[in-house]
This record gives sequence, structure tokens and C-alpha cells, in this order.
Amino acid sequence: MKKFFGLLGLAIASVSYAQSFGVKGGLNISTVSQEREWSDSNSKLGYYAGVYMHAPVNNVFSIQPELIYNNMGVKYDNGSTSHTLNLDYIAMPIMFQFEPIPKLYFEAGPQFGFLVGNKNKYESNNKTIIEKDKDAYNQFDLNAGIGLGFRFNNMAIGARYLIGFTDIKKSGSTSWSNSEKQLRNSGLQIGLQYGF
Repeated sequence: MKKFFGLLGLAIASVSYAQSFGVKGGLNISTVSQEREWSDSNSKLGYYAGVYMHAPVNNVFSIQPELIYNNMGVKYDNGSTSHTLNLDYIAMPIMFQFEPIPKLYFEAGPQFGFLVGNKNKYESNNKTIIEKDKDAYNQFDLNAGIGLGFRFNNMAIGARYLIGFTDIKKSGSTSWSNSEKQLRNSGLQIGLQYGF
């Protein structure tokens, strides 16, 4: 019975704080872990945009599920060829936020991504070749996100680092230690969010 009343009290406390919704977007600076033959990889600039729900549990902790369009990828040189890989995901981050002092928050949580498109761009000797081969890449991408932000009025500015746990390519197996050096997404997101 005590457990029941404890859970009931927690539920009442969690809904007593108003939930809010909003939009967010910003810049992605992304890359992938280096495969053995990718000797010279560089970050690629992209973007993200989407919506979120902010659900406070109390005045310190909150949960923020999001639904965003996420443009990831990498640039690298392989001999005389310059290669740009664009990977587009519909991503669902679930961030657990901690606000130790008013307006400043820290966050961490998983991000589940689903591939919706890709484009390979090769540039060599004044020639450009564009390929789209969605079947060569895994449809699911698992990341962990850690970040921080600052709230002001209805807005917040934040930065989040994404760490990939799954291989983006279908060839090869994925290990948690990444001892085989599979290609895994990683990136820094910097942007704004606006709550209604």
C-alpha cells in the first residue's frame, strides 16, 4: 500500500508542473569514426530542425523528448578524390535534464535515429559524381547525447555532443568497444530552441 501511495504521489507531482512544447534547430558539425582506409577525414557542416516537449518532474529535473530531422555525415580525401557523405535521419532523442541553478541545465540521454536518405558526392579531376545507395547503410542509428544549455525567457541556447554506438554501414559487425573501427556517427550540435 505504501508503494501505491508513493507512486501516486510521484505521478501527481510530475503532472503538477506544466509541460511545454516548442521548436528547435541549429548547426551540426559531424564526422564518423575512421575506418582503416579513411586516413584523412574531416568534419562536415549540416543542420538539424524539429520539435520537442519539455516535461518537468520537479524544479530541478525534467525530461525532454524530441523529434528532429538530422543531417549528419563526413568529408574525407582518398588519394586524388574528395568525398562527402551526407546521411539524413529522423531522430528521436530523449534527454534527461538537470538544472542545478536557475536557467543553466545539463542533459544526457539516448538518441534513436532512422535513416531516410543518403548522398555520396565524389569530386576528382574536375569531375563530380553523385550516388545514392540507401541499401548500403544501416537504417537504425543509436547515439548517446550529452550537453548543456542556458534558458532565457521562452528560448534556450544549447550545445550537445553525440556519440555513436552502431556501425552506419551494413558490412561488418558492430562491437561496443569498436575494436574493428567501424564507421560510427559523432557530432556537435549547437542551436536554439523556442517554447510556446
